Amino acid sequence: MEGKWNFTVHTFMGDMRSIYDIKVVGDKLEGTATDASNGATAPIENGTFDGKNFSWVMTIKTAVGEMTNTLTGTLEGDTLKGQSSNPMGSFDFDAVRA
Repeated sequence: MEGKWNFTVHTFMGDMRSIYDIKVVGDKLEGTATDASNGATAPIENGTFDGKNFSWVMTIKTAVGEMTNTLTGTLEGDTLKGQSSNPMGSFDFDAVRA
């Protein structure tokens, strides 16, 4: 789980890409997200990880304004899969190690 990840969130407006730098501290996750389109960064907040399942909240500036997202998913080898939820809806995401 720890390391850099290339994220793609599949939205009705098209794919949104970002890069996450994740650190595991016990059963907690810390780190930052960087929006690939505008370079805006945001910290991972309230991150949890049990060895397979994870979740966190982050607020980042996007092309449509500042957005708070809740991400939940699973680690499967060098792939992450899950859901990103925000006021616009819930969208599938996947990520691969950078």
